[in-house]
Amino acid sequence: MFPRRALSTRCLRHASIDSAPAGGIPSLRPRIPRTPVFRSFHSSRPNRLVAEALQLSQEAFQGVHSLTGLPWYLSIPLTATLFRLLSLPILYFTNKSVQREQKIAPILKGWREAYKWRARLQFPAGGTEETAKKAEAWVQSQLSVRHKLLQKSYKIMGSWSRGALQISFLPIYIVNADVIRRMAGDERTLLSLFTKTNGKVDTSIVPPEPGLQTEAFSWIPTLTSPDELWILPLAFGALSVTSTWLAVGKYIKTQQRTITGMPLGPMRTRQVVYLQISQFVMAASFLFPALIIIWELPTAVTLYFIGSVGTQLVQRPLVRWLVGNKKPIEPLEARLPKLKGEKET
Repeated sequence: MFPRRALSTRCLRHASIDSAPAGGIPSLRPRIPRTPVFRSFHSSRPNRLVAEALQLSQEAFQGVHSLTGLPWYLSIPLTATLFRLLSLPILYFTNKSVQREQKIAPILKGWREAYKWRARLQFPAGGTEETAKKAEAWVQSQLSVRHKLLQKSYKIMGSWSRGALQISFLPIYIVNADVIRRMAGDERTLLSLFTKTNGKVDTSIVPPEPGLQTEAFSWIPTLTSPDELWILPLAFGALSVTSTWLAVGKYIKTQQRTITGMPLGPMRTRQVVYLQISQFVMAASFLFPALIIIWELPTAVTLYFIGSVGTQLVQRPLVRWLVGNKKPIEPLEARLPKLKGEKET
């Protein structure tokens, strides 16, 4: 027998139990490390964040339903409206920044003419095409510096920062729509790709809501069923197209005319990117209602979409009223004096 001290916990930790003799005393030979077995799913930090976001959204829907006592077909659009109202301060500041950007547009136009006159002195006319390109590049560089100075002076956010704030509500929109689909028992969700356990959707994160399975909405038997008459998807489509048209659609032709008259440079490239984004958003507004019909989404999800886009339609004129949208004053163009009897051209 080994003394008690020789069989301490530290020694037994390194003993190989597989090679123990019949007497039951383990060998003190060092244990050979085994190949680790990896699970198909592990609770990494991104997965935990997604799960927590889903559960917070579910608590919001449950809380509004419990506090108001409204049926689900009313509390779901109401919750969508409340979430949309949270973005009101962001919309105010971004629209205020756009208004200030419009104010400095005539100033930039005047500076451009001034830089073009300076470029004629530095790069005399009659030069090669390469000289003309250098002159235009010099004008663009000077105008870009002046633009940054004016943005700093007028406290205007950068275009990319403003764009990021304008789409900051998109993650909340996706999470809420995902939660409603889960509550309706639909496992075909986008975020389920990040919260699967052993290749299966983890329904314990957001379990199905029994009330959605028993509550009816007019001609629809349950809120988990799709609208077979397509009335709600088409209503959402009308609201979505109208909202998108008021936001970007009616400015597409103006953007195209502006780009046509702009010289090559960073400002033209930026406007082209904005135009492409506007065209994509406009096309998506027609596509989403068709996807609702094709995928046969639950009525509860469609009601959430209607509540969200309906609030957006009301928010836009409200924000314009709060900002006080005024048209900028265009600078006067200098003209040579005309002799008596000559007509202005």
